[in-house]
Amino acid sequence: MRVLISGYYGFGNLGDEALLSGLGAGLRARGHEVRVLSGDPEATRALHGVDSVDRYRGLVGALLRADALVSGGGGLLQDVSSRRSLAYYLTVLRLGRLLGKRVCVYGQSIGPLGPGGRERVARALRGVPVAVRDIPSQTLLAQLGVPAALVADPALLLPCAPAPDGHTQPEADRPVVLVPRGAHPDLTEALAEAGLRLLADGVPVAVLGLHEDEDAADVARLARALEVEAWRASTPADALSLLGRARYVLSVRLHGLIFAAACKVGFAGLVYDPKVAGFLREARAPLFERPVDPARLAEMARTAAPPDTDALAGLVQRARDGLDWLHGRLLGQHTYD
Repeated sequence: MRVLISGYYGFGNLGDEALLSGLGAGLRARGHEVRVLSGDPEATRALHGVDSVDRYRGLVGALLRADALVSGGGGLLQDVSSRRSLAYYLTVLRLGRLLGKRVCVYGQSIGPLGPGGRERVARALRGVPVAVRDIPSQTLLAQLGVPAALVADPALLLPCAPAPDGHTQPEADRPVVLVPRGAHPDLTEALAEAGLRLLADGVPVAVLGLHEDEDAADVARLARALEVEAWRASTPADALSLLGRARYVLSVRLHGLIFAAACKVGFAGLVYDPKVAGFLREARAPLFERPVDPARLAEMARTAAPPDTDALAGLVQRARDGLDWLHGRLLGQHTYD
C-alpha cells in the first residue's frame, strides 16, 4: 500500500525526525511504500531514504497517488504555538478524506487547544481511526467524543549505538546532559542553576540541542554560563549516540527523554507541555513542574538512578503493538479498538 505521511518533517527538529524514522521503518517492514510530506524534501530523502515531496506544492499530487494518509506523529493538533499550523494539518486530513483515501491519525499528542481548536479537531477526527501516544491526549479526545487507541512514540524503537568510548568511559567521567527547549527561559535557568551545582560537586556536565533553529540561543547560554561543551547532533542517530554516553539526562524536550529511554540512561524531565508530563508518568520517571527547584533537580542528576526498566519495556512493547494497530487500520481491518 502507498502510504503518505504528514507531519513536522524537514525542519531540523530531531525529535520529529526520530519519530518519522521509527514510523517509516515500521510501515516499510510491514510491506508499505512510504512517501513523506516535508518542508525540505531533499533533506528528508537523504536522511530517511524515502520518497518525499513539498508539504504545500506537492500535497495534492501526493494524495492523488497515495492509497492512504497517516497524520503523525508528534504535537501536530494544537493551537498554542500557531493556529496556522493547526489549520494546515486539519486541511491535509480533510483533503485526504475528500479524495477518498484511507486516513489515520497516529502517534500524536493532542493539544493544548483553545475552545475553537477543540471544536475543529473534534469535527475533523470524527470517523477517523486515531491513536495517541499519551494518556492526557486520550483523555482530551474522550472529552471531545473522539475514541482513540493508546500507542507509544515509535522513536522508542530506534537503536541506541553509543560512540566507541561510551563503552569504556568511567562512570565518573560521563556527563549529566542538559537538553533545553527554546522559548522557556525559566526552565533554561533551572537547568543552568542545576548545572552549576553539579559542577561544584565535581560532576561533569554537557549541553545538547535537538532543534537548531529553536534551541541554539539556549544551548549557547547554558554552555557559556557553565563553561562546558555544547554537543552537536545533526541526525537522530547522532543524538542517540551522544546520549548513550551520558550518566543522566535532564531534558525539557520530550525526545531528550525518549532518546535517554532508548539508550537505557536515567532521565528526569522539566514539564512545559502535557505530553512531557504524560510520558514521564508512564515511564515512572522524575517529573519537575514549574516552578522547578534547581537543588532537587541537581540532586536527582547527582544520584543518577537508572530508568524503570519495566515501565520502559511496557512503552516499547506498546510502540511495537501500535505499528501493528496502524497496519491493521490501513488495511481496513477495524475502525477502533
